[in-house]
This record gives sequence, structure tokens and C-alpha cells, in this order.
Amino acid sequence: MKKKEILIVDDNAINREALFKILREKYSVLQAENGAEALELLKKKEGISLILLDVTMPVTNGYAFLDKLMEDKELSLIPVIVLTQSGGEEDEVAALTHGATDFVPKPYRPQVMLHRVENIIKLRETAAMVNQLRYDRLTGIYNKEYFFEKVQDKLQENPDKEYCIVCSNIENFKLFNDVYGVDAGDELLKDVARIMLDMVGKGGVCGRFSADRFVCLQEKEREKTDRSNFGKFHAKITPDMKKVTMRWGIYDVTDRSVSVEKMCDRAMLAVNSIKGTYNQYFAVYDDVLRGKLLREKAITDAMENALAENQFVVYFQPKYSLSDDSMAGAEALVRWIHPVWGIVPPNDFIPLFEKNGFISRLDKFVWERSCAFLRGRKEKGKTIVPVSVNVSRVDIYRLNLEEVFPALMEKYGLDPSYLHLEITEGACSENQEEIIATVNNLRKLGFDIEMDDFGSGYSSLSMISKMKLDALKLDMKFVRNETAKPFDHSILSDVVNMAHRLNLRVVAEGVETRGQIRRLQAVGCDYAQGYFFSKPLPAGEFERLLDVQRKKEVVSRVTHPSQDIEIYSVLIADEDDGFREKVSRAFEGEFNAIQVSDAQSATDAVNRYGEGIAAVILSMTLPDDGAEKTMRFLRRESGFWRIPVLATVPTSENKKAMTLALEADDFLCKRHPVFDLRKKAQRLADEAVMHRQMNFLLNQAHHDYTTGLLNRRGLDAAMETLRRENGTFALCIFDLDNLKSVNDTYGHEEGDRMIEAFTNLLKRNIRSDDIAGRYGGDEFVVIFRGTDEETAVKRVNEICEKCRACVIAQNIPMSCSGGIAVCEQGDAPSVAYIERADEALYRAKRENKGFCCVWKRQA
Repeated sequence: MKKKEILIVDDNAINREALFKILREKYSVLQAENGAEALELLKKKEGISLILLDVTMPVTNGYAFLDKLMEDKELSLIPVIVLTQSGGEEDEVAALTHGATDFVPKPYRPQVMLHRVENIIKLRETAAMVNQLRYDRLTGIYNKEYFFEKVQDKLQENPDKEYCIVCSNIENFKLFNDVYGVDAGDELLKDVARIMLDMVGKGGVCGRFSADRFVCLQEKEREKTDRSNFGKFHAKITPDMKKVTMRWGIYDVTDRSVSVEKMCDRAMLAVNSIKGTYNQYFAVYDDVLRGKLLREKAITDAMENALAENQFVVYFQPKYSLSDDSMAGAEALVRWIHPVWGIVPPNDFIPLFEKNGFISRLDKFVWERSCAFLRGRKEKGKTIVPVSVNVSRVDIYRLNLEEVFPALMEKYGLDPSYLHLEITEGACSENQEEIIATVNNLRKLGFDIEMDDFGSGYSSLSMISKMKLDALKLDMKFVRNETAKPFDHSILSDVVNMAHRLNLRVVAEGVETRGQIRRLQAVGCDYAQGYFFSKPLPAGEFERLLDVQRKKEVVSRVTHPSQDIEIYSVLIADEDDGFREKVSRAFEGEFNAIQVSDAQSATDAVNRYGEGIAAVILSMTLPDDGAEKTMRFLRRESGFWRIPVLATVPTSENKKAMTLALEADDFLCKRHPVFDLRKKAQRLADEAVMHRQMNFLLNQAHHDYTTGLLNRRGLDAAMETLRRENGTFALCIFDLDNLKSVNDTYGHEEGDRMIEAFTNLLKRNIRSDDIAGRYGGDEFVVIFRGTDEETAVKRVNEICEKCRACVIAQNIPMSCSGGIAVCEQGDAPSVAYIERADEALYRAKRENKGFCCVWKRQA
């Protein structure tokens, strides 16, 4: 067993030798002639158990040596026995004042000296053991057990003082350790301990509760002062670590019969309640928090059984197209129906499951049920619409989604385009590279990717440009706030336009009012879901609603215009046979190349192929002013003016050619590689084809699928045209009074027959220049051009009368009411006439059902 080491500091060699003889059998003895030599030895040598010091030395006074010893945090822990020739009380007090542990006057008896040395070393070792039991080794503050003891003593000693327990937690400390290393983590903990000690002052008690959690007892008044500074404490941390976020939990000590441990637990619960919450640095434990935490514990305890006992149920909320009112899909939402609690609000359990990781199991349950629902309808030969399911941040990190989703598709025999994956905007704020890689891979597998909750507060604009997405879902609060603002104060239109520029569909969530619908249509939003259309429905109810949909196929992703269409042609008009042939070879397999060498041949080709020509590559040096003639022909003829022209010039120095080329859509010098020309022509051709297809889709988007009348978007366009004409017209909204009761009593097929009968009635009773459209499920709009109020009332009442005379199958009578708004020379925006007519309609249904009322301006 290794001997303990003792250092003798004395300038007298005889004294040193005498002490050496007394101690050498039990101890390893080191010697120094003066204080300076002793300090050097102590710096080099660790583990010295005791110092024997003669204070009367010539070079470094013994007291000066003691002072230097006490200045060092580590060396000051070594006990020192002062040896002196004088045995006076004054010398003893001086030695003890300077930090000595004991005082022994000379001459001393060897056995007494040996016992004193043994006792002091044992005392030091005992004290060290006590310190280990009471103090945290790293930070030097109390450990948890001794903290509890000291707090209990403090509370008993000061029964009239008000105290509180404050707990601190370092956010993501494990991540900090992984990134910066354990040594940096230790320094951070020491900094936090220092902050806690400064915070509590002399009247408080401070301890380390666990790895990165600290706790203190603080006087109430002092704690209240500190509350406003909790968010600023990170500024006191070592400069390199100021990005660390700290949270604080406070428990007011009101009941002293509660154990200190439980007090600390409550402060911990308070700090846990704000973990991960932006810009909230402290929380106070109160009855509300207690109830919340007890509720969360009950939910956590019940979640496993709930999943095993099928208490979770998948509901479907329909998503509708704003262009033709057709159902375009649905979102799968989970509901918890507890046998005792009833329906548990999703906001109560979903955030909790996201924290504890159970959300992954619940999400997989929803994905399975959604796929099973689609498979069931597919097997019955019924209409299928895409279903959107939520993918949480936890799912992305924990599950191999690139294996999970394809496996589901294979298991249920589904195409990936029918399962849309919603990734929340918040999930995109962390580990962006991993998110982007996962999303891009899933999209390559054929899944539609939608960014959910856009506008909810996270900054993910950069992610939208980096990530390959198919749709943007606007957060319900964003929709509510932006639709309530004036047009010129809202960014809704900007967001929709941005999404469309990125080829993303836009879906508005949480739509509840007709006004929101009109605003969303006005800015070009594509789809909407919310209680205005339908609340989330159980699978059975959603099936019944889906069964009445006429549209059998739903396009889940807009096809690129260059796909699924016959091959387009590129017209190459150039006098150089070799150049034409070279360009023609560059387009092999993508475009049919038509070669001509003069203006007449070019115009003949355009007349023959028409809009089948995607682009014209036109030489600006075509003989006989051929380029100018061809350009004039293309721009003059209405059917061809949209065909893009790529002008080619021999050199940029040919001024005439360059002047004419500037009138084309783009131009290129023939000296450039054919590859560059091909790229430019490809871009122009793609844009032209896309524009044509968009015109076709736009025409379809302006008409109602069921009735063939204009839909809301078509009516809006017609209204805008009328407004520009500044003419007189009367707008009437018709409402089928009993359509809902017919649907409920006889089924939606009879309701559809009623809609068809009323559509035919309208077509027979309006003029060719009037405009008719379907505005909603049971609402129709007719715009009577050049009609005053009296004539409008007469015509509308005639239609209402003829409607009452109609009887459809099963002898079901029809009835409609109308609301009229008359245009007064463009006195209001287009949308105002719809709103005025709508007000008049509801007055008619209330006061004059089966007839019409006219909107009147309030006096």
C-alpha cells in the first residue's frame, strides 16, 4: 500500500532530519528549505496529505507562504501544522488566522507529533468524504440530498419568511455535449452554477439536482425581481456558449408540510411544461398546471390500451376544388373516443404524443386505416379520391418512410398518387438536409408531398424552394387572419402567386364562411377544406358523401404539358440547308422538325400545322425580307400570334438582323453551339404548350361539371367583364328551397334530378346574352344584361312560378326563392353585387319564400 506523503518546510536541516526520523516509518517524507521551493514542489507533486511548516524562515516568511497557499483553490485544502520556537498565544492566533490547521510549539515529543499528524490526516480524509456526500464534485455547490437537508433547515429557521423553489434546465444539453464536447459541457455547468449562486444571494440555498438541472431556494421578493431577467441569464454565460437556452420553473412555498423533494418536483414540472416553447423562459407551478399535468399523465397512462382497444378512430374531412365545387380529396384525421372521457380533443393528446414519441405508432395506425378504406372502395368499384395523411417530425427521424409507405402501397394494392403525405411546416425547421432527402425520395416513389400549416409561424420559405413539393396547405389561422384584412393589406394573394410560380397547388384549411370562400377564389386558391363544406366525418358518413360524386377520376398532380400529348413540331426556317439539318438532328425524339427555306413555305407550314407548332426557329437573313414577312404573318393572324419565335442571326454585328431579332421572343447567334439553341427553343416551346393547355384547363375550370353552367370562377370572370363594360344589369341568386329535404328524404339521386330540372328551366327562360351559373350546391346565379329593377323582378318571379309548377319523379314539387341586386353604373366592386343579392335572397326566404326580394341601399 502506497504511503501518504508529508512535506516538511524548514530552513534548518537538523529540524528536518529529526522530523524525518519520526515520520519515515509510516509516511513518505518530502523536504523543502523555504517557501518558494515548497510552492514549486507542490505545483509539480499531487497527493500531498499534510504540510509541516516552520514560520521563521529567512527567504519566504512562513505566514507569507500560508497566504500564497490559501490563494490557490486546490492547495488551500491541504492541512498545515505550524511549528515554531515560540509557544505564545499571539503566535498561535497568527498562525491559525493565516490558514493553519494546527499549531505545535518546539520542542515537541515525537509520539505526540506522530499522533497529531495521524489525527489531522484522518480528519482531512473524513472531511473530504463528507464533502463528497454534501457537495457536487464538478460545480462545488450542494448535491441533491444535502440541498434538501439545508432547505429544510432554512425553512424551519425562518418560519415567517416567504420562499420559493426555482429549478433551471438547459435546453438540449445532450446535443450541446455531442457538438462541443464534454469539457465544454462541464464549463457550461460551472457557469450555470455560478449564475444560480449569484441569483440566490446570501439568503438562499443552491444545489445541483441532476446532470443539467439546478435548483435553489430563494427569498420570494428576490425571485419576483429576477423573473423579468430569466430570458437574459444566457448573456452571463461564457461568450462562446451564449446560444444556450435556459428554462426556469418556480414553485411558491405555501405549504411547508410538503417535503422539499416534492417541492422540487413541482418546480421541475413547471419547467417541463415550457420545454421547447419559443420565447417563454419561466413557468410557475399552480393549480391549473397541476390539473394539466395530471391530465397529461392520465392520457399517457391510457394511450397504449386505447390503441389496443380501437378507441382511436379515423375521420375524413373532404377537400373541395374552388373552381368547380367538386370533391378533390380528403384529409385523414384521428379522433379518440374514450369509454369514460368521451371524445378527447386532438389538441389534448397529439402534442403530448409528439413529445413522448407515441405519435409514430398512432400515425402508422392512421396510414393503415386510410389505405384499408381506399382499398375497400377500390374493390367495390367505387369512386376513389386521394387521402392526405399527416407525417410528423418524429416519423421522419424514427421510421424509414422510404420503406414504410411503398410497403403499404403493395399491401393494399394502391397507387402512391392516392396517398398524399402532409409534412408540417414546423418539421422543416430542423435537420433540413435529412428532411429534404426524405421528401425528395418519397416524391420519386410517386407520393404527393404537401407542406401543412404554412403560415403558422416558422420560416420555411427557403425550404419550399429547396424541397420538391406538390402542394402548399395554408394554416387555418393564417387563412382566417388574411381573409379578414383589406386586399391591399393582405399577403394572401402574394402567397398563392408564389406557390403557383413554383407549380404548387394551394389548399386553404379551416374555411368556415362564404366570405372566406369568395376571397380565396378571388386570389386563385385551388382547393379548400373546413366546416363551410363539411366537418370531419366518420368513414361511413364520408363514404355516403363520396358516393354522390359524379366525377370518377381525380387528378392528383398537374401533368407537365409536354407529357401525355401528341408530339409537337418545331418549324426551322433558314436559308442554310446544313444549319437546318444540324438543328433538326438536335430535336430528334422530342419534336417533329419541319424544315423550310423561305417565307412562303414558312406561312404554308404554319397554316397546315397550326397550333401543333410549338416554336419557330427563324433566320433573320431569310431571302427577300422573308424574316420580316414571316414575323408579320405570325403576329397578324389571331390563331398564331402565341407561337413563340426564336430568331437566329449570323453575327451580332448585323444591325438589320439584330433590330428585327429584338421583336422575337428570344434570339441567338448562329456561332453558338446547337445545344444552346436547343435549350432556348425547348424553353419557348414548353412555355407555349403549357400556355395552351392552361387555356384549355381554364375553360374547363370556368364551368360546373354537373350542369354545364358557369361555376364561381366563371361567374367572377363574367362579372369582371361586365364591370369593365360599365353597363346596366340585374344579378339574381336563386336558391332551391327544398333541395336539402329532398336529399335527406329521397336521396341524392333525386336531389340531382331536381338540380338538372332547374338548370333546364333556367336555360329555357333566359336570353342568349344573359349569363347563368351554379354558385353552390343549391344556389344559381343569373345576370340579366340591360335590365332594370322592375323587369328583373318580373322575370325572376316568372321563373319562381314556373319552378313551383315543376314536379320531378315521385311527385316531388319544386320551389325556389330569389334575391336581386341591380347594378347602378358600376357603383361597387363586382363581388358586392353577389353579397347584395345574397342578402336579398335570405330576406326572401325569411319573408317571401317562393318569390323574390330586391336589395335596397340603407338610408
